Amino acid sequence: MQDFYQAIKHLAQSRVFALIAPAETAFPYIVYTPVASEQVIGINGLHGVVRLRMQVDVYAKTLLAASQLQDQIQGAVMAAIETVSDIRMVISGFEEEVHAYRISVDYNYLRH
Repeated sequence: MQDFYQAIKHLAQSRVFALIAPAETAFPYIVYTPVASEQVIGINGLHGVVRLRMQVDVYAKTLLAASQLQDQIQGAVMAAIETVSDIRMVISGFEEEVHAYRISVDYNYLRH
């Protein structure tokens, strides 16, 4: 999880949080959540490789701002983590609870 944070910590004016953002956080901001962690097993057993899935939620006042921030995240992650194997947008829409647009993207990558 630390490698992912290191890749994106400079974005959104460093408003990057694990799991949940503090109440009243200024927009835009990023919340990243580890969703899955699996050991990669080959014919000879464990190989010391872990497949990780990280969900990244962006909250912003406009859908365009959220989309642009997700593009920045993708660029930063791809530059810092060479083992990204899959990127999927999960949801986008307006979150009434925080009165902001949210775009959620999942990243799958390997860690040795």
